[in-house]
Amino acid sequence: MVPYSNAHLNDLFRGFQKNPNYIDGHLDNIERLTKNLCICQYWGNKNTVWHFREIREFFNEKNTEWEFEPNSFGELFDSDLGIPNPLMLYKMIPLPKEWKLGYRQDPMFGIMYPKSKTENNMYALMEDIFNFQSRLKSDFSLYKSFKANLMRSMNKLKNNKEMLKAVKQNFKDLPKHLDIFEISDLYGPKSKTSENDNYSKLIETFYKYDLKGYKSDGNFNNMFDDSLHTFYGAHCDYFVTNDDRCKYKAEKTYERLKINTIVIKANEIDRIKTA
Repeated sequence: MVPYSNAHLNDLFRGFQKNPNYIDGHLDNIERLTKNLCICQYWGNKNTVWHFREIREFFNEKNTEWEFEPNSFGELFDSDLGIPNPLMLYKMIPLPKEWKLGYRQDPMFGIMYPKSKTENNMYALMEDIFNFQSRLKSDFSLYKSFKANLMRSMNKLKNNKEMLKAVKQNFKDLPKHLDIFEISDLYGPKSKTSENDNYSKLIETFYKYDLKGYKSDGNFNNMFDDSLHTFYGAHCDYFVTNDDRCKYKAEKTYERLKINTIVIKANEIDRIKTA
């Protein structure tokens, strides 16, 4: 049994936006291989769903939804009823005085928060966060610069012996071999990216391996979809990918989370047939 997922739809949709002429052949292939067996973690659900869903219907739904994607933070709250946006009140709330120190200490701060620098209010900060995450998905050079900056910051922390010594002194039972990522797993703030805890754990683990630099991806969308493929692969006996970057990070993620899925390339398909 071979399922398709919304990760496949993401891959196809990016290609469709560049050239829609090939989409019918791709959809036919997936339908033939999967017989419309779909695995999907729907937004807001606590569990992944296995079900039969026609891939063309799913793809057309995604295409329709894309037409209504907001292009700006303000569009998120536009109303046809003439109701004013309540978040406009945040324009009255100034940012803390310490906020401006960030612009002096790190050039990336100015790239991430340009409106906050000039307008100095909470609404501008929300706009900057929305705009920056949108730009990360489309501007590959920005994503590479952001990742490089993040990795430099992480390496500074990792090589700061005094800071690590202070952390370990405050947590007496902390094993000495833990790196900065492992310490953050244990003691960092717990945020949720999904109602499904397994989803959050796997996506975050995959991304941390990407951040560590080896087999790293310079395209945010590719990296995220690879992590999504890896998540769905964790529900199966085998995960087949010819992408070396994805294969390495999937194997490391499964190993770290003690998941038994075997990752193989397409030319190793006989390992499934003889199993």
